[in-house]
Amino acid sequence: MDMGQILYIATVVVYFLALLLFVRLQLWGQWAERTYWRRRPKLSVDVLQELSGGQGLPKITVLVPAYNESEVIGNTIEHLSKLLYPSDRLEIIVVTDEKELHAKAGLTTQSVVEQKLAELGSKPGMPGLRHLVVPEDFDGQLHGLCLGRAVPSTKGRALNFALPYRNRQTEICAFYDAESRPDKEALLYVAYRFLESGGQVRLWQGPVYQVRNFFQLYPINKVAALYQSVSHEWNLPALMRQLPFAGGTNLFVASGLLDEIGGFDHRSLTEDLELGIRAYVEAGAWPEYIPYPSTEQTPATYRAFFRQRLRWGSGYLQVMEKLQQGRSRTPVERKRARKMLRVLLWKGPVEWIFFQTMILFPPLAFLLSLFGHLEPQQLFAELGVIINITVCVYFLFTFERLRHFLPFINFDLAPQSRLRRILAISHLLLIPVAGFFFITPFTTSLVLKVLHRQPATWVKTPRTKEAPSR
Repeated sequence: MDMGQILYIATVVVYFLALLLFVRLQLWGQWAERTYWRRRPKLSVDVLQELSGGQGLPKITVLVPAYNESEVIGNTIEHLSKLLYPSDRLEIIVVTDEKELHAKAGLTTQSVVEQKLAELGSKPGMPGLRHLVVPEDFDGQLHGLCLGRAVPSTKGRALNFALPYRNRQTEICAFYDAESRPDKEALLYVAYRFLESGGQVRLWQGPVYQVRNFFQLYPINKVAALYQSVSHEWNLPALMRQLPFAGGTNLFVASGLLDEIGGFDHRSLTEDLELGIRAYVEAGAWPEYIPYPSTEQTPATYRAFFRQRLRWGSGYLQVMEKLQQGRSRTPVERKRARKMLRVLLWKGPVEWIFFQTMILFPPLAFLLSLFGHLEPQQLFAELGVIINITVCVYFLFTFERLRHFLPFINFDLAPQSRLRRILAISHLLLIPVAGFFFITPFTTSLVLKVLHRQPATWVKTPRTKEAPSR
């Protein structure tokens, strides 16, 4: 048996292993549907008032960091102001950065925010709407100082600046990105779980569907956006049973917990994941999955997508490194930290290398076949029918999931002609090769870590333009 045949056999093995992972995804989906999505309660303010025993609903502060977000922040404020929650128990704080005023000419995020707040402030029944500007010399710590010199801007830094300005009676802080569109009942559900648990649940994470700008994405990014949404709907609930995953948006944290653990790590490339891990290690808090999605954008170009995922991968490794540091911990905290290191190692570097290796075999076998070094029909010829059927299943599943997520896609800027829309949707046929591009940023972060060349600064993800809200 020559090397070509060995590679082909390995490819067949990898193919059926991938099929098993696909079946596992379906099982996760069925479990998530039964456990969360089909059990969403019918909620209303009256129901929660009764549950609170007349004490009133918990006060919620929504914080939205926005740096160079003039194209999307107006729509976001408009959407957040319409969330189903008593206006006297809700405030929305938009946090912008002073650096933008110094560096950007023309329309700034600050001017859009001020205009939108003035417009909405005159309407009855609005929640509290506020705008904070982070000084360019703020050090980034919770209750921090101004240093008299410029400090690098990060999301964690902006949030740490804003947290002390929240309403003193706030019991829950919600965090959304500048282009987020959360489900209108999300706050009601979190308040419901807070009241039902007697305040024992202190951390919640909801799914994020990054498909809203589907028609503005490069082909590979379309596949990534769709499967990221599938993962958050089906895989994330299972993942959160092993890892205290906290995302940077559709995230809810009890106000007291934020004070207890000292807010966000403003130097972390993934301040959200770091917060979830630290909340568990230091306070024993574990996030609860909420079946109320928020929609967002996926970076439009693959270059932007790569840079975003590279930051995520590098930040993930940064969190692992922080857990390994010999800071003073109690025996319980050390035990939790070791547990998290094991889980992070398995769910991060081990899985990244495993999947990167898996996806290398099919193109190798294809190239060998293309140049006549291997005739696939000579090996496992009887499996050809099974392989062809399962390939069809993958494509059918992909387009069925697209149909499922259509309500979350913004069609305002989609191509007007039916043909162009069909062509845009046909990009999903790239799924057989898309996996390589999904995992590469994460394995690249491993290589850069070994070479001590990993990203050290937080890089903002560019947005795509949106039509005005109606």
